[in-house]
Amino acid sequence: MSESTLESRSELTLELRIRQLEDIEEIRKLTARFAYATNRGFDGQTLDVDVMPEIYASDARWEGPHYPTTQGLEAIMASFPEATSAVDAVMHSFMNPIITVTGDTATGTWQLWLASVWQGEFGAVYMNAELTYTRTTGGWRIQTVHQGEPKRGTYA
Repeated sequence: MSESTLESRSELTLELRIRQLEDIEEIRKLTARFAYATNRGFDGQTLDVDVMPEIYASDARWEGPHYPTTQGLEAIMASFPEATSAVDAVMHSFMNPIITVTGDTATGTWQLWLASVWQGEFGAVYMNAELTYTRTTGGWRIQTVHQGEPKRGTYA
C-alpha cells in the first residue's frame, strides 16, 4: 500500500488529499511505463529508448551495483541498448511500492522482479529499488534510480 508523509491526513484539505492521491497514482503509472519501456523480447517487444524523455528528468541519475553510475538523460538513453544487449528477453515488474510525496519531490521504495532469458536459459532475480522523482512542467519524472544487489531466484 502506498503512503505519504506530507502531513497527517487531518491537517490536509480535501483538495490537497486528492492532489496527493493523484501524485501517487501518476508516480505508479510512470514507474510502470519505465518498466514497459525497458522490457524486451517478449511478444516481440523492443526496447523503447525514445520514450525516456517522458520518463526521466534531464539530469537524472541511474546507479546499481553491477553497472557504472550514469548521469543525465542522454547518457541513460545511450546506455540501455548496450546494457540489455546480452539478454535475449527481459521483463521488469516493480511491486509493493511505498511512495512518499513531499511537495514537488517524491521517493519510491519498490521490490523489483526481473524475468529474463539469457543465453537460452530462463531466470529470475529480485532486488530492492529506490527511486526518487521530481515534478516538472511536463509531470512527474524519475530523478534517480538506485537498484540494490540482485538476489537470484530459481532457474527453470
